[in-house]
Amino acid sequence: MTRYERVQQILDQSVGGPGVDIGVHGAFWRNRTRDQFVTFRFRGLDLVAVGDGAESNLVKALRGEAPFGADLPNPPPGARFSRMPAGLDPVPDPDIAFIQRWIDAGCPEDQFASGRLEHQ
Repeated sequence: MTRYERVQQILDQSVGGPGVDIGVHGAFWRNRTRDQFVTFRFRGLDLVAVGDGAESNLVKALRGEAPFGADLPNPPPGARFSRMPAGLDPVPDPDIAFIQRWIDAGCPEDQFASGRLEHQ
C-alpha cells in the first residue's frame, strides 16, 4: 500500500466503507490517480495545497475549519460548507494528521511499513 492509497482508505472508512455512496460531491477520491486527486476542485476550491497540509481544504474540511464547519454547534467564522464527512462521525485526529503529513511531504505515492500507519 502506498501513502496515497492509505489516504483513500481513510476517506473510505470515514463514510462507512468503499461501497458507500455519498452526497453532494460523491466519493471524489475513488478511481482517481494521485495527480487527479491533488488537482480536484470542489465549488471552486482546490482540495489540496501540495506541500502545505494545514492550508489544504481537505484537512480544513476534515477538521471543520473555515470555510468548512457550518454544520458544527459553534461554526468557525467564515464557514460556508459542512465539515467532512457531513452528518457522520469526525475522522479521528491521527488519520487527519496522517493526511496532513502526506500533503506536507508533497503527496508522494511511496510505500510505507504498515506498522507506521499512524505515526508517519
